[in-house]
Amino acid sequence: MKRVFSLFVLLSLLCLALVGCGSKSSEDVAGDLAKQVEKMSGYKSRASLLLQTGKTPQEYEVEVWYKKPNFYRIALTSKQRNITQIILRNEEGVFVLTPHLNKSFRFQSEWPEKHGQVYLYESLAKSIVNDTARKFQGEGENYTFEVKADYQNRSLTTQKIVLNKSLEPVRVDVMDSNMNSMITVQYSSFELNPKFDKDAFDKERNMQAAILDSVPVVADATARKHESSFGLIEPMYLPKGVSLKGITRVKDEDGYQIVLRYQGTYSFNIMENKSQAMTASFVTGDPIDLGYTIGIMTGDAKKTLRWDHDGVEYTLSGEMPQEEMIEVAKSMFNQVGK
Repeated sequence: MKRVFSLFVLLSLLCLALVGCGSKSSEDVAGDLAKQVEKMSGYKSRASLLLQTGKTPQEYEVEVWYKKPNFYRIALTSKQRNITQIILRNEEGVFVLTPHLNKSFRFQSEWPEKHGQVYLYESLAKSIVNDTARKFQGEGENYTFEVKADYQNRSLTTQKIVLNKSLEPVRVDVMDSNMNSMITVQYSSFELNPKFDKDAFDKERNMQAAILDSVPVVADATARKHESSFGLIEPMYLPKGVSLKGITRVKDEDGYQIVLRYQGTYSFNIMENKSQAMTASFVTGDPIDLGYTIGIMTGDAKKTLRWDHDGVEYTLSGEMPQEEMIEVAKSMFNQVGK
């Protein structure tokens, strides 16, 4: 009888141990994730990125290299145009490289600390750890979290983050307030604690390597003509109370320059000219994701947003909120020149 009772007690204790070691809670996984991010020396990842924040969906291949404490290399390659842009952060500052135009901008910035980036592992981990109201599912092969979104686009409110049992990212969906999926990141590979070449984050190495690999796709004769000349491109979005006050065309040695002047609730100008190879430095600035290209935001009260697309360089300057500048710039995508 004693032997049977002892066996019963042993089996009971074993069952309790198995239950305790089974499924993990939201707090357990978030704690493990925080420890993994703290201990890691860096990572490499590859993913496909689908943006549905504009009228036309945009697809990118995203390659991320991160080396602690603050070295970054993010290569974004458009699937539609086969053009790559690179965001680079090293001891010299932050760079935005546009290799097919042989153009680079350098500035001092705390990027990406101000706002998270959907393709950065540490941004995803921070979103999970900091949101105490997170929703969690731990069944099956993955962990799934639903947490708040903290990105430059304030219309994005919620994100669903899927991790495997090794706490590596599998998929991210970022939704608007109506729970429509606006951004999807699907990971194809993720490597923790990789080794990097000594010059992996060097500006010149990345610029030259990308120039050799970058072969823009120009579909037809009309598109080729558009890259060598351009017509007037106007934004489809304007802040409430703002209207166009004038358009000026100025000839220069490279063709001509167009300046659009807007006044009202906010006053600003948009300058358009043919893209030129150049290297520029700014005291402060931030990379801005416009969906179809990467822009550069500089200035405080009076801000300037610069970007290139289809052989045209755009410069938007004025005293207006950053969110409004971004919306104006986004609305100029896929517009036909006049």
